[in-house]
Parts: sequence; structure tokens; C-alpha cells
Amino acid sequence: MEIMPDYEVMIVVFVVFLVTMFMLSKFVFNPLISYMDKREQKVTSDLELVNKDDNELLRIEQEIHDILSEAKAEAYSAKEQQMEEAKKIANEKIEKIKLENKEKMEAFMLKIQENRESIKDELRNSFVGLDSMVAEKIKNI
Repeated sequence: MEIMPDYEVMIVVFVVFLVTMFMLSKFVFNPLISYMDKREQKVTSDLELVNKDDNELLRIEQEIHDILSEAKAEAYSAKEQQMEEAKKIANEKIEKIKLENKEKMEAFMLKIQENRESIKDELRNSFVGLDSMVAEKIKNI
């Protein structure tokens, strides 16, 4: 048994194949390829947007870091300035108190000196009276 090709069937099969390929191309392959191209473009644009956002985020983080560094420097400077002012005020108060204490000490020393003189005078007066009493007692003996 020999198989003989039937040219009519082959032509019909070929025509059906061509129609099928045309229909697949028009209704399946072209929309699928178009969708894939659009999807690739969307993914590419989304990646660019993400990269742009990452760069913006890095810039903002750097700006935050710079602002924090500047704020720390200003806070340190303000702290140092306030400490210097507090030291200056404290030193002025100390000097004022030292001066007041010196004046009080001088006044106290003057008062002691006056008391010393008055006590010496009292003792001299007491000795004068004692001399006469001792002289009388010696006479009486």
C-alpha cells in the first residue's frame, strides 16, 4: 500500500494553516506583544521613578544630616556661651562677696582694736586703784 499525497487536501490544509496563522497573529500575537511592550515600558518608567525617588531620599537624608549637624553645633555653641556667661556672673558674685567679706573683716579688726584699747584703759584704771589698795594694805600691816 502506497500512500499518495492528495494535493487538494494539502492545499486546503495549507490554506487553513495560513488562515489560522493570520487569525492568531491578528487576535493573539499582536495584542500579546503589544501588552508585553507596554508592560516593559511601565516597568522601565517605574524603575526610573524608583531611582529618582531613591536619589531624592538620599538628598533629603543628607539635608537632614546637615541640619542636625548644624543644630548640634549651634547647641554646643549656645551651651558654651551660656556656661561662659554663668562663670562670669559667678566670678563677679565671688569677687563681690570677697570684697564684702574684706570690708567686714576690716570693720571687725577695727572693732577689736577699739575694744583692745578700751580694755587696756580699763586695766590701767584698775591697776591704779589696786596700787593704792596695795599701798594701804601694806601700811596697815
